[in-house]
Amino acid sequence: MDKPTPKYVLVEQKIKHAIKHREIVDKLPGERTLAKEYGFSYMTIRKAVDNLVSQGLLYKIPMKGTYVADRKTGKKKTKIIGYFLDSSIVAGLTSPYYSLIFNALQRQSEKHGYSLIYFTDIGDPGSYKHMNNIDGAIISCFPRIEHIVHEINQHIPVVVIDNSSSDKSIPSIIIDNFNAVRSSIHYLCSMGHKRIGFITGLEDSDVGKNRFAGYRSGLSNHGLKMNEKLVFRGDFSFESGAKGADYFLSLKNPPTAIVCANDAMAIAMIRQVVQHGLNVPDDISVIGFDDIAVASQLHPALTTLAAPIDKITELASNMLISLINGEKLENKHIALPARLIIRETCRDIQETIAAHA
Repeated sequence: MDKPTPKYVLVEQKIKHAIKHREIVDKLPGERTLAKEYGFSYMTIRKAVDNLVSQGLLYKIPMKGTYVADRKTGKKKTKIIGYFLDSSIVAGLTSPYYSLIFNALQRQSEKHGYSLIYFTDIGDPGSYKHMNNIDGAIISCFPRIEHIVHEINQHIPVVVIDNSSSDKSIPSIIIDNFNAVRSSIHYLCSMGHKRIGFITGLEDSDVGKNRFAGYRSGLSNHGLKMNEKLVFRGDFSFESGAKGADYFLSLKNPPTAIVCANDAMAIAMIRQVVQHGLNVPDDISVIGFDDIAVASQLHPALTTLAAPIDKITELASNMLISLINGEKLENKHIALPARLIIRETCRDIQETIAAHA
């Protein structure tokens, strides 16, 4: 007479079935939860789980729990994801914008039970060793590091933000920069402004190019021709914003309003205007982009385009966790709108124009 199948083997079979049919894709329920669900003792569950760990189907992380191993690569999940920012971004995480991105990603990672680590040395010799220590990566993508993005994607799942990748198989969450800036031009034109300046960001990426394109399109939509004298080439830095202000104020006929490709340049613009003995918005209206924390704390408070940072990081994190778990994505590429936040740095000049007519 055949011996009955040991209870712990029956539990192993149940767990394997749940993993195969994707009823369990990441973290295994607690052993006491499984004991209650399967109708076996806690010790039986413990023996089954330990056996599956020995077989390489499961692995344990102290103080965190038991997880399903990647059966395709044999790589154990670390429950860590990485955020990569090109080291050529001089300010790094001290940048007001990227500090917001990192903090929001950290909150999202914790919601999924993951830890987040930050790297800036991608592309340096030996840096790909980090790929063994993380399950996936969210990367602020720029054309100059495309080759690095592609290389990392060969090792672990990747989702890019800021700019989409030339490899459209890599998921992306970006801002609709074109329509955002276009809406700021419409707002200024609705208040009577016709001589509108623009400080660009770096134009070696879609972010810079699309914000500038939005400026040109906004002018055209209101029957205004772009004047090259009203464009200053900035680089997203505070310093370039100050230089842009000096340039515009040196013109014989300065603009009545200036749109800056980010808040750092807009804040420098406001400071420099005041140093020239002028006033914002009475003499010049200013609009920024990003809505960093200090934007609402200035006097006057900055009118700006708010980057949807919480939504960007939420969607990017959700996408990455899905890829880590071997799931397919329904929508790989998402462009989110930026919202115009009206504060105190723009003035309606139509009444002034009418008074002098």
